[in-house]
Amino acid sequence: MYIAQIASSSSSTCELGMSTNQILMFTGYFLIGVALFLALTLWLRRNGKKKNKKEAKNGDEVDESGLTKPREQRKSESGEVASESMVVVGSGEVKGLRFEELLKAPAELLGRGKHGSVYKVMCENPRMSLTVQRIKEWGITGHDFKKRMQRLRELKHPNVMPALAFYSSSLEKLLVYEYQQNGSLLTLVQGIQMGKAFDWSRRLSIAGSIADTLAFMHKELKEDGIAHGNFKSSNIMFNQNMEPCISEYGLMPLPAEAAISETQQNPFKQDIYGLGVILLELLTGKMNMMIMAQNNGQEDLASWVLGVLREEWTVEVFDRALIQEGASEGRIVGLLQVAVKCVNPSPEARPSIHQVATMIRSIQEQEERSMDSSQSITM
Repeated sequence: MYIAQIASSSSSTCELGMSTNQILMFTGYFLIGVALFLALTLWLRRNGKKKNKKEAKNGDEVDESGLTKPREQRKSESGEVASESMVVVGSGEVKGLRFEELLKAPAELLGRGKHGSVYKVMCENPRMSLTVQRIKEWGITGHDFKKRMQRLRELKHPNVMPALAFYSSSLEKLLVYEYQQNGSLLTLVQGIQMGKAFDWSRRLSIAGSIADTLAFMHKELKEDGIAHGNFKSSNIMFNQNMEPCISEYGLMPLPAEAAISETQQNPFKQDIYGLGVILLELLTGKMNMMIMAQNNGQEDLASWVLGVLREEWTVEVFDRALIQEGASEGRIVGLLQVAVKCVNPSPEARPSIHQVATMIRSIQEQEERSMDSSQSITM
């Protein structure tokens, strides 16, 4: 009996001991699970903050709630507002411009060349007409392109059209300008062929203005090595006051060194050649592209003029409208001499832009003195 009671008591004690161990074991598992959960939660939060910081370094911003703002909402320290691919310069009329809107907007092709195309784009937001210059096959990195645009932005000249926005990718570059409804100098030269008036004083004034403006740009950008690179009459636009403005400055892709011809070795001298051709267009009333088209690209306007001068038929060079107008033969010949110096086949023999500007200014002063004298006699 006693033995039986002892055995029964011992059995109950054993069963009670087993239950206590199980409870302790389960409690331990529970506490370990809680600890792992808390550790995992803490790790995820720390990892999330690191990820947000990394995204911010890549160009996105993180607000106070921890949400990442899209890159198109970013504003740089310089005041530029950037979309995913479009950089709007400053805080002007196109501050809210988006690259996607340019793609959707109605566009009209204004011109196409071997280095790109120009379009007139009717933008809805903001509501205005824009000129979009598309440049292709320009081997310049996005960083260098942005650096160049910032450098050009620093130079503010009333007769140089500033870019409103730009876009850069590995395939192409886009420049956005305000559309100029008064057209280009090329348009005025084309008008000569249709008998439209374009008097001598106006031509001389345009020549002096663009020479002075180009001289300013060359002086400021000489050390940077940034010339215009594609200086021609279609890149001389007229603003609302009909003042000539140089557009597309510094946007010409330069060929590889192996492909650079003698006339392209110095881009600043190439600009001088371009200015010389513009002066010849003003004097002859003929377009460079027209002469080239007539001769299948074998002869341009400069070659044609030099050929005529070799035959000593100087008068045959000038636009007949100038002769009929009674423009001073001495002054139009003087401007012709400046143009001929500019289109010299040897770049080294061409004058600097400052010399050109000085020579044209001298002719303008002669013209002004002549006009003052005529007015005095009339009075």
